[in-house]
Amino acid sequence: GQLAYKGPNVFPGYFRKPDITAKSFDADGYFYTGDLFRIEEEGYVSFFDRCKDIIIRGGNNISAQEIENMLQAHPKVMDVAAVAMPDERLGERVCLFVVPKDKQQIPDLADLTDFMRKQNIAVYKLPERCEIIEAIPRNPVGKIIKSQLRQLIVTKLKAEGTIVRE
Repeated sequence: GQLAYKGPNVFPGYFRKPDITAKSFDADGYFYTGDLFRIEEEGYVSFFDRCKDIIIRGGNNISAQEIENMLQAHPKVMDVAAVAMPDERLGERVCLFVVPKDKQQIPDLADLTDFMRKQNIAVYKLPERCEIIEAIPRNPVGKIIKSQLRQLIVTKLKAEGTIVRE
């Protein structure tokens, strides 16, 4: 679940950002980090993923990081990002943005899903769309700017007439 904590070491809120503060703190003063953790054996807690990097397909939670880590090992993939793409029936579906290693051997959706199937990934986690791009957008510290990719796929779906809502 999501890590939430409070104490004297927790800041009281975001400076001049009451909307973000309201979303990040509950009524009891707990700060919600946006990070998902697991309780492991012997009571240890380990980081799992960011809440925002979860794709919810038909009620199933899919870790974008899990998909990305798996596909980084694909021989035709230089870089990859997985994002949620809106879907009228399932809520969200997995969309990949892929930078190929070689412009002469561009992976397609079938290449990528076959690769994932061979690694015994659950069927509901398989991507349903693949967009080939020149570079994955990243911030100055190298983190993928997923909001840009989500907006890009929404724009494409609207242009195709395959989306009604975001």
